[in-house]
Amino acid sequence: MRKFPVVLAMLALSATSALAQIVKTTCTPSDKEFRKAVKTIMYRTNGHDITPKRMKAMEVTQSVINNFTNSDWRTYRRATAEEAAIMEQSGVPYFLHQSFEKVRKELSKTKVKEGTVAVWLLYNMGYIVKTPTATFGIDLNSRHLDELLDMVDFGMITHPHGDHLTKEFVQGMAKRNKPILAAFDVKNFDEKRVKHGDIFTYGDISVRITMGDHNKKARNYVASYEIDCGPRTNHTVIYHTGDTSNYKQLVPEKRVDIFIPHIRVGLNIPAAIKAFQPRHIFMSHIQELGHRIDKWRWTFHDALRSKEKWSHDHLWIPCWGERIIYNRNDWE
Repeated sequence: MRKFPVVLAMLALSATSALAQIVKTTCTPSDKEFRKAVKTIMYRTNGHDITPKRMKAMEVTQSVINNFTNSDWRTYRRATAEEAAIMEQSGVPYFLHQSFEKVRKELSKTKVKEGTVAVWLLYNMGYIVKTPTATFGIDLNSRHLDELLDMVDFGMITHPHGDHLTKEFVQGMAKRNKPILAAFDVKNFDEKRVKHGDIFTYGDISVRITMGDHNKKARNYVASYEIDCGPRTNHTVIYHTGDTSNYKQLVPEKRVDIFIPHIRVGLNIPAAIKAFQPRHIFMSHIQELGHRIDKWRWTFHDALRSKEKWSHDHLWIPCWGERIIYNRNDWE
């Protein structure tokens, strides 16, 4: 059994006062402090062991993200390449671009060993997974996405909202004649529309579809993907639920290794944990910049407060650009 630092227990005991520092700080860090925090998050810490160093870096980056509005996000996403390159010299666009470059470089260089999977958080609920045999992406969102899609074999989209469905993903995959799974009609993309219970196979990887509610009005609107990554990963199972809000509709057939839920869509995560006992949880839909700062933009603080409440040994708060090499044997 893996041993955890004593500092984690200390953080848990003093969580309320310590975690409140995040999002409430009024001091704007210098560019040097911000860049250092970005590097600390991406290279020097991880989303499982929330050490004081990680906490400080999250506090610094959160204070900068809090000043980046959804209008700023739209301006950045619509900017020309030249305009975006200037924006990416500082602030949130710098963090986004640095994290993208990290994912792009590591995706090309990482050789996945037998029994493992490599998982990267690109942005929001956008994950890229590489196994010994294939690479796939879910809900990918980046203005630079075309630079890495040559390395992606197939894709999935959970539902047609702009923070999960992006033209860069759809058009990039279509240009390369690579498949995307979606439970809705994707414009200008010839792909079978999936439905509840469908199973798709790509090489030694199987994907099972579960449909669920986004909310009371959007019934059976979100496709969850139960992904068996194949025998060369010891059948590691990833369950990405998008914005599904009803845990009773989450019915994985196999023991889940990595559960990827939206932390604040109304999903009863403690009940889901009890129902199918995932080995690890990647807390997601954090820092989605297209949402207003005061409405539906969940912060590091929100994730940390949820981490305090949920009873589970392996709750991760991954950040943009973070790579996680998962081997089930390391945790047993």
